[in-house]
Amino acid sequence: MQSESHDLVPSGATMTQTWVVDSNCFIHLGSMAPNTFIHDIKKALSKHQQSLYVTPGVHDEIRNVRFQRWSKKPKVLDEFSSIMTTISVDENQVRGLATSIGEKASPQDVDLSLMVLASQLQREGHEVMLVTDDFKMTTTGEKANLGYSTCPPSTFIQRLASQTASKNKGRMKSLSRRVRAAEMRYAISRVHQYDIQAKLTWMVDSLIEDRPQSQKKVHSESSELNLKNALQRTLSGEKVKGKYLQKLGALPEICKPILSLDSHLSALTSSNSSDELLATYQETLQLMSDVLEAIGLDLAPLDESAAVLAHSALGGYLYRSETALGLMAKMSGRIDTARLHLTRALQSATLIDDAYAEMHAVYQLGLLAMASGKWERSARLFETADRQAQSISATRLSYIVCAGISRHLDGDIETAEQHILRANTIIRSDKKEASSLLMKLGESLLAIDQPGLALEVLDEAMECALENESKNQLESLADHILMANAAMTNDDVIQHEGLRTLLDGLNQLSEQESIEFTKKIQEIEQLADEHTLPIEATWKDWQPSEKLVSTEATLNVIRSEVDDNNDTLVVVHHSELGSIGLWLPEGEWNVASGHQLSIGKTRVKLAPPTPELQEKHSLRGLVAVEDTSMLLFSAPKDDFIVETDN
Repeated sequence: MQSESHDLVPSGATMTQTWVVDSNCFIHLGSMAPNTFIHDIKKALSKHQQSLYVTPGVHDEIRNVRFQRWSKKPKVLDEFSSIMTTISVDENQVRGLATSIGEKASPQDVDLSLMVLASQLQREGHEVMLVTDDFKMTTTGEKANLGYSTCPPSTFIQRLASQTASKNKGRMKSLSRRVRAAEMRYAISRVHQYDIQAKLTWMVDSLIEDRPQSQKKVHSESSELNLKNALQRTLSGEKVKGKYLQKLGALPEICKPILSLDSHLSALTSSNSSDELLATYQETLQLMSDVLEAIGLDLAPLDESAAVLAHSALGGYLYRSETALGLMAKMSGRIDTARLHLTRALQSATLIDDAYAEMHAVYQLGLLAMASGKWERSARLFETADRQAQSISATRLSYIVCAGISRHLDGDIETAEQHILRANTIIRSDKKEASSLLMKLGESLLAIDQPGLALEVLDEAMECALENESKNQLESLADHILMANAAMTNDDVIQHEGLRTLLDGLNQLSEQESIEFTKKIQEIEQLADEHTLPIEATWKDWQPSEKLVSTEATLNVIRSEVDDNNDTLVVVHHSELGSIGLWLPEGEWNVASGHQLSIGKTRVKLAPPTPELQEKHSLRGLVAVEDTSMLLFSAPKDDFIVETDN
């Protein structure tokens, strides 16, 4: 994890506990925990929406640790896999922490990686407790001002015991006492090696449950927050007390132009041809520039506190506008521009303390990183989105699957498998919803020109749909899979090798369901093979476009490429025709993957593809259009019109 994860602050007045757990805690549990422990801890964590986090190094250290008191002595790592989240930590941060505390470190230093992770989660707004019996992790954490709190494993178990039902509390407290005795014996055995007084004091202090472990973040009744709320309410047209209006002075009038942004966003319609989308983007960008200039000029003479108050109150408006601009740029295939807007949206979201807004912005940034093949960056962004989703109990499936894919492609196979295992648990709980979410994710991956990834995800969506016997869903998925097959290139096949095996862990079919699924996929593959053959009947003379496709039909844009002559080849797909290429004359065509094309009433010529184009794009034919003004490219109907409530 690097500082690029933007130090997010989740929403919610009260933060839930986040536990970062070291290897020794798992070792203690392996030797002493009864076979009821996993059941008990799951109850406690789910009831209070708490989370367990580790780094990959912990997996290495406890890989062979088993529950000694259980009948079959299962591995501790296997039993905990469904309830803990594994986050990779960047080696540079480990080395940086080692330098700051005056130690040498190897990239595999597990303790330092846990300290980095705990500090990162703390900065993101979690209430973090690092569980360790290594007192040095406490003292060095304080030295480096990392912000997290610590407690020994015995206290961790005791605090979970206090949150469980009475029938489970006794056995967890008994376990806590046994672990505490072991901790004390070990500490006392080292009395001649170092001064253990400070460690014993820390262990005893941690047992006092009423002792505040960290300062809870609550909504302050300070005048600053009251003024921010008063300014936001005034902008929303509500009445506020006169004393607040007096303190706000000219700020309500200065900030009033921001209201035109929400009015503009509310007026946007679903009419989204590529030309209209570009015009709307430019219009929105110009309006935002005008609004910020007007507000900035009036704020300039005021003092810093007034400017800070105004920027904080305007965060919601700016988040919505930047998100709209980012998604419009993304739908136009302008990845770098989209990333800039969405990063600004994320920054604004942190000012309004809105975890949903942050989660949405981070997810979109993750997709853009995927589009650029930045797998490590996309993994961190999706993992951040997943943590945000957990903090507000939002749907997590798409984020976890994307994180798993990204970690796999970045070479972190173990973490990828952990993500997919957690996704499997979610999918099992609701196959119908899972099918819809995975199909939507597949569409998003196709829209960023990642057909290889989309194909693997859509296969899993079809498995879920098959189990639900959803005929309409199956037909829609078959079309999507056919299009993903057509969009695949040799690079996709090579780059994503091994991904199929990973994603097979998302869902398991019965023997009969597996036979039906194989049959369905074979039908699609047979049709896909047919679509690789050139169209037999081509014509050199102009013919009505209806001879190729009806005026009501739409073609899905797979990709577009501009050649050295500035001519554009647009590769489109039709469920019956397969993939064909349209040569468009020199000019600026605002078209990108995921757009839909309607040809309209004009005339076309159809020629066989060159061997090079057929091999590269699986084209069945090349189309020339007599009147290109009749072409209508429509962007996907992405949700860029966001809610306008503060």
